[in-house]
Amino acid sequence: MALDTCISAFLALDANDPDSAPAALATCMRVLLDPVLWQWAIGITIGCAVVGLAIGWARGRWLAGLVWGAALGPIGWAVILLSKSGLGECPECGKGNVPRAKACRHCGVNLAAAAARSERSTLKRVERQRGSW
Repeated sequence: MALDTCISAFLALDANDPDSAPAALATCMRVLLDPVLWQWAIGITIGCAVVGLAIGWARGRWLAGLVWGAALGPIGWAVILLSKSGLGECPECGKGNVPRAKACRHCGVNLAAAAARSERSTLKRVERQRGSW
């Protein structure tokens, strides 16, 4: 409706009338400064930012999700979904944990102790679980 008003104002321009251009610009300015338009724009931006925040939180990058969601909306959501996760991987179960976690939230292993183990000891443990030894 607002866009139709602007377009019809510009289509009604008369090249011989010097007052028609300022009148068309005034009509468009009234439409652009309409508070309902700005309320919708701010509401949609906040909604996109919240969805981006939720996606970023799940990926361990909540601030990036918030910014990308607010700036680009659904395109920002795709950027966060396709970006590298900020979650550290558990050496035991391989699932993601927040970078400063002391224990894995999935299997409960001490992450500092598990990371300190050598690769050879991890391979031996896997072999023992299989029953080779």
